[in-house]
Amino acid sequence: MQQLVGEQLPKFLNPDHLDRETIVFPKIDRERCNGCGRCYVSCMDGGHQAIAFDTATRQLRIVGTKCVGCHLCRLVCPTGAIGVSKRINKTR
Repeated sequence: MQQLVGEQLPKFLNPDHLDRETIVFPKIDRERCNGCGRCYVSCMDGGHQAIAFDTATRQLRIVGTKCVGCHLCRLVCPTGAIGVSKRINKTR
C-alpha cells in the first residue's frame, strides 16, 4: 500500500493548465438507458439544465448549447448508459 502513496501526483494539474478550449459531451447509449430520469433531475438541480426529457417516451437528449461537459449525468446514471464522446473545440 505504501508504494501507491503519491503515485498519481505527477498527473495533477493546476486549474490554469486545464484545456478550456475543448469540451467532451456526454453520449447516451439508448440500449442501456432505462428512462429513470436521474440524469435529468441532477442536471436540472445541480447542473446546467442541459438535458431535455420526454416524459411520455422516457427518452432524453443532451442540449449541446447548454452542456458544459461536467458529466454529472454520468455520475448518477445507474445503468452506465451515459458515456463520453470525442473531444471537440468549443464554438464561441
